[in-house]
Amino acid sequence: MSYTNLINELWIPVRRKSGARELIAPWAITDGHDSDAIVALDAARADFKGALAQFLIGLLQTAASPDRSKGIDWNRWLEEPPSPAELKTLFMPHAEAFELGGGGPRFMQDFESLSDEVKPISALLIEIPGANALRNNTDHFIKRGGINGLCPACASTALFTLQTNAPSGGAGHRTSLRGGGPLTTLVALDPKGEQLEATLWRDLWLNVLPLTQAEQLTGNSTLTETAAIYPWLAPTRTSEKGGVETLPEDAHPLQMYWGMPRRIRLELDDLHEGECDICAAQGVTLVTGYVTKNYGVNYGGTWEHPLSPHYIDDKSGMPMPSHAQPGGFSYRQWSSWVASGNGKKPAQVVAYFQKERKLRDVQLRIWAFGYDMDNMKARAWYETTVPLYLLPEGEGRERFIKQVDNLIEAATQAAYYVQSAVKEAWFKRPGDAKGDTTFLRQEFFDRTEAVFYSLLRESHEAALRNGEELPLRERWLQRLRREAERLFVERAESGALDEGELARIARAHTNLLKKLRGKKLYEILDLPKPKKEKGKVKETADEI
Repeated sequence: MSYTNLINELWIPVRRKSGARELIAPWAITDGHDSDAIVALDAARADFKGALAQFLIGLLQTAASPDRSKGIDWNRWLEEPPSPAELKTLFMPHAEAFELGGGGPRFMQDFESLSDEVKPISALLIEIPGANALRNNTDHFIKRGGINGLCPACASTALFTLQTNAPSGGAGHRTSLRGGGPLTTLVALDPKGEQLEATLWRDLWLNVLPLTQAEQLTGNSTLTETAAIYPWLAPTRTSEKGGVETLPEDAHPLQMYWGMPRRIRLELDDLHEGECDICAAQGVTLVTGYVTKNYGVNYGGTWEHPLSPHYIDDKSGMPMPSHAQPGGFSYRQWSSWVASGNGKKPAQVVAYFQKERKLRDVQLRIWAFGYDMDNMKARAWYETTVPLYLLPEGEGRERFIKQVDNLIEAATQAAYYVQSAVKEAWFKRPGDAKGDTTFLRQEFFDRTEAVFYSLLRESHEAALRNGEELPLRERWLQRLRREAERLFVERAESGALDEGELARIARAHTNLLKKLRGKKLYEILDLPKPKKEKGKVKETADEI
């Protein structure tokens, strides 16, 4: 095999505005930007797409951090990207760290050769069952035998994906710097926006911090050796008994983009050609196995990765990276992705962008993605985009965020009401009922999502012009009530068999209506509770 250098080779799958698909070198992401721009990554797997975005952001942050003293102006490059030749000049000094094979250091692989049993290349993929699952025949959902050989491009992406998302892997097999399957949130342009055309270059560049900001990230920016950034350029800081943790003072801040918790060496001898089992490329060299060893880099202490939102741990008071949870994403996470407060911190790239970047008339979104991990197992991959609205620091922004928080809290309360009411209707003793009914809350959020984002836009407009916000909250209350009642009727009242069940359903329905019209939702939404007239609550708002 001719060993692949990931700076020079054409290996990143992309799609152009015209629809043309091709493989490019990393420095070619601005190729044809004014004629037929590259608009998206075109990986065969969703997790590969997320990994490649982080790879390219990390490369830009490491090799081309905005620094006017070096002629790298963030605003100018956003409007008029650098040429591929300019990017190549910036990337080439880092090329030695991006050799996939050969006798020297290998990209994202252990510094030394590893002698152990060769594992099938399929085990690099996070959702593929491990040896115990195969041995015990417990790979019920993801069957064996589908992935036998990967082209160098897919092998490189799988390797980076695993190191970036590494879940628990048994004794001494370390998780990623952000834990297993971290949540990533990136700033992106809205493809439907008219002010600034959405391209892959711009979506990446939006998430690159200036050099001065990057040097203030978690880590030790005084470390000058290249291995402090790319850990595979030196012997592994092993973590077996008597080994060491790798704390922020032990690594450069940029190592957060290149964390390497797993000791892995791809098997690159005696390779043959064939079809890649992921991207279906024909006549390519196939990587079919790798060797791994436990007790690799164990990232300890408090790292705050710039591409992940965090929450404040109650016990330590330190920021901890957020992870996707069962049920996926909904608008209830919106505030934690964009605003600080209530024990939440948005990703630093998102926070810095909102505070410092002056793009007030550009339509923006948050691209969120990550695995929902159950210890060693991947339950699901979740991905979504949501609107990002910018406001200058001050009273208007604070009022906007507070109103959105109230909308979300009210919806969460109403979702709890309807979940409890359906359980009361279904079971004689709902408190003792087994089984997961959280799907009812998720369904409620799904039903109210479109209206939430409509009100989010209106709330932003009201904050910009200092407009009236009370009617928006009143309309939201009405919608929450209506959807809660509809969901209850559909879920609880269908299929009732006898008079006793019907009576139980009727009681649960009555209790739900009382809660939906009780003081709790009015308090959350900061609404005056209407007075009763002739035994009936007077409603003050039109339904949406």
